Amino acid sequence: MAAITGRSPYLRVLRVLLVWLFSVSVSVWKSNIRFSGPPTANNATSSMSAMEDDEDHFTLCGRTLYTKDMPHVPSDADVQYGIARWRRSLDHAVVLGNECCHGRTGNQIRAFFHAFDWARDKGSALVIHEDGWPIDPTLQKLYLGVTAEELVDRLGVMTFDAVKERFDAEGFTDLKPNVGEAPGLYRLGTRWARDYVSQSAEYTTYDGMQHKHYLLQQLYRMTAKEMAAHPDSPGVAEMCASYHAFFGKDGQGVSLESLQRIGMTQPVTKKYAIIHSRSFEGKDFLEESHRHYGVDPRASLDYPPDLIRTMLAPLGMADHSILMITDGQDPTVADRLSKDPDIGPHFQVVPQEVSTMMGDILLGVLSEVFIGNPASSFSQYIAMVRYALGMGPSYLHVWRGAKDEWEIFCDDESCFYKLHDLEAATHQPSAPKTI
Repeated sequence: MAAITGRSPYLRVLRVLLVWLFSVSVSVWKSNIRFSGPPTANNATSSMSAMEDDEDHFTLCGRTLYTKDMPHVPSDADVQYGIARWRRSLDHAVVLGNECCHGRTGNQIRAFFHAFDWARDKGSALVIHEDGWPIDPTLQKLYLGVTAEELVDRLGVMTFDAVKERFDAEGFTDLKPNVGEAPGLYRLGTRWARDYVSQSAEYTTYDGMQHKHYLLQQLYRMTAKEMAAHPDSPGVAEMCASYHAFFGKDGQGVSLESLQRIGMTQPVTKKYAIIHSRSFEGKDFLEESHRHYGVDPRASLDYPPDLIRTMLAPLGMADHSILMITDGQDPTVADRLSKDPDIGPHFQVVPQEVSTMMGDILLGVLSEVFIGNPASSFSQYIAMVRYALGMGPSYLHVWRGAKDEWEIFCDDESCFYKLHDLEAATHQPSAPKTI
């Protein structure tokens, strides 16, 4: 075979082939550059829509929460709407009374959740009215985008208008124990629902926790959907009031000048702790309530600086912002913490100008650490949501141990529900944590 030389026809063919390959590579490279730039407005809108509809995450006030970080709720033939073996029979359906209301917001949402427990235990459908409680005011005070249609689709309830043709509306009976075997619609009052404690041997505490996870995840997905659809609505402004004031609508922070205009003295770190201080009912009542839960009243009435320090330091939060949401009834708590040499430089009270009920709840839910009052249904609700959305630790139960050191107890979700959702008188943990 002849050697390939500079004048060889083989070499000329090889050169032509290399030039062609180079030109093709350049064209592809230019094409990639041309189409890898910013999306058009239409493409951007499509991308945003896909993101909002993504089951992997949802966004609240600019903060993205990921499903992978939340407790898993199974979905199969045996589990409907987060409840295993819920028969949802219309033969003896339960209709929630639409009068309002017993207790403050935390107790109102408890009544709604416990109504599901009743319906589950009885194998009954749960029926709600399209006007009045629980939609107005309770659910609309806590969530956005609340409609009867959303609740039917997401939670498995039925509406009274949809079932009333099957039953004589005048045949309602007051709901009493062991009543409901005969076909009919049975009225469940809000006070009865609030105080209902399941005695079913078929369902465990874990089943109840799993259903709360499902309910709260769905309710906040519904809220996120409404936020994406109407980002400038009054509801979004109220729910995101404090979070947007501290971090901006895009989550990238705000200027010190804008914070100073609402009475803040320094920026809020992205990771922050929330303290919920409440004293509205009076100190004597709250002290007795704390003893009911086995808690040292000094912990969440006075919030001693040494308690806050020893809670936050092991979590690496000692140098992060510490914010207080409060009913403003006892300013001495905030004064004490602001003057502490370790806590004070990081401590601020959420200003009244941006403090709303919905906003304070979400600020607590999205915090890195939540420190609350076990006697407050407001604190209990925030902790409940944090468990359902897979957020960080929630500390409500503290006592002073044998060595005169603060000890956390009942910080796990199972104990929380046994103590608060089932209203056990006391809880004696086997292994309290010294902090």
